[in-house]
Amino acid sequence: MSLLQGSLSLRRFLVLGPVPGEADLVAGLEQDRFRPFEDGVEEERTGWCDWRNPLLTPPEADWVMQDRFALFALRIDTRRVPNVLLKAHVELRAQQIVKEKDLKGLGREARISLQDEVKAELLQKVLPTPKVVEVAWDLKGGVLWTTAGSSKVQSALVGLFMKSFGCELQPLAPLVLAARLAPHLPVDALMALDPLDLELEEAQ
Repeated sequence: MSLLQGSLSLRRFLVLGPVPGEADLVAGLEQDRFRPFEDGVEEERTGWCDWRNPLLTPPEADWVMQDRFALFALRIDTRRVPNVLLKAHVELRAQQIVKEKDLKGLGREARISLQDEVKAELLQKVLPTPKVVEVAWDLKGGVLWTTAGSSKVQSALVGLFMKSFGCELQPLAPLVLAARLAPHLPVDALMALDPLDLELEEAQ
């Protein structure tokens, strides 16, 4: 995984709420562990997995707690049937039904039901596309580091994190970080600060 492989891009979040103990943390990971797709038309599945291998669900407890950090990952699987292919299959199936039952055509509700049926059949043949987002939670510092880049993935992380651990994630923007480092200064004073201009002098 990328935590062990060279450079990576990280996002920081402030964790708001009581920090769960080790047993509760592991229980939250177990409760919302990643589960594979089942029958139906579901196109996305989200859950926790081991940060070393996304096939390990739930994360192995012995590898979650690493000193002051909790390490795990969010796995998001998606599967899609191209609209062109879905429409072609539905139309072919509709023609067969009309011919076999000697109908003039299919009504709206019948066509919707047929589309769901065909979509479910096709989805069973589609391999999911997995995305793994690594998480490093500094339990003492109250900061979470993650490889979640897009707003959609971050939203999925924030939602499941709240569900599993009862803690809110707040993006650690520069102003928020400054407020943590200088809590005695009001927000207006922080916003009025001039940027620091650093210049390196050449050695004589």
